[in-house]
Amino acid sequence: MNYGLALAGGGARGAAHAGVLRALEEQGLLPDIVAGTSAGSIIAGCLAAGLTPGKLGEEVEYLSEYGNMYLDPDYWGMLRFIPQMLERRPVCLKGFLKGNKMNQYLCSLTNGCRIQEAKVGILIPAVDLFSGRTVVYTNLDIEEEKIRKSSLPKEVSGDMVCWEKNGRLCDIMMASSSVPGIFRPRNMGGYLLVDGGVTHNLPVNLLAAAGVKNIIGVDIGNETEMAENGSILDVVTRSFSIRGESLEKCHSQDDILTLRPRLPKNAGLLEFSAMLESMEAGYQYTLKKIPAIRKAVLK
Repeated sequence: MNYGLALAGGGARGAAHAGVLRALEEQGLLPDIVAGTSAGSIIAGCLAAGLTPGKLGEEVEYLSEYGNMYLDPDYWGMLRFIPQMLERRPVCLKGFLKGNKMNQYLCSLTNGCRIQEAKVGILIPAVDLFSGRTVVYTNLDIEEEKIRKSSLPKEVSGDMVCWEKNGRLCDIMMASSSVPGIFRPRNMGGYLLVDGGVTHNLPVNLLAAAGVKNIIGVDIGNETEMAENGSILDVVTRSFSIRGESLEKCHSQDDILTLRPRLPKNAGLLEFSAMLESMEAGYQYTLKKIPAIRKAVLK
């Protein structure tokens, strides 16, 4: 099927994307190009590495029970954080979680597949803290000069985006999923990378810049709420949701169909227990949207 599917970030809510892909596969509507940010990058990267929607569903089921095993807190950094703050010394803590265990899990899941070896077209953004630029990893045939001369917004056609075509999918997925302050930034190829959602939480415009004509987006962050007694994870999730809504309005294109499944209210950034319900919600919602999806990809 000749179209691109853009998957938004949203932490554990990203399990909804696995449900979306399962429904699309059943209807013979799987995309030939997939883009993903943060949680969306994990689903997109796994699909590009050759995992089927069925296998993705099995991994969602596994993570819903054992996901916490892959969280590796930086205990030493946290212990030093308060004294360093109080004594006005340089703070060493770069993130509450190291991210190494999750990265190892992703590498095992994708068998160390490199982006050049991807089974489908793939596009994953991350953000470089050194330059402030969006680094887009892709195996697509990119004509950067043509992009710069296009009428697309400067956020995707200007100097604030650079295109990379090398790297292991698992490392790229982890970089795109490294929520600032929660996960340590990832050092890759001279970049210091954090979550792609900082600039492109729903990467539809990046797909358009890459020359993809028919695009469908899947937004999973539009209904997150903030309770008065919310934790730091709730603060980060809600902040990204608000920023994502703002960026989507800036980056949106009128002719792009955006799917917005209704997900559990308790599905926070690292709420692995809500993944199965999120996946099922994505599946059921997509089945109802099949007529609109067919119309969008066959136009």
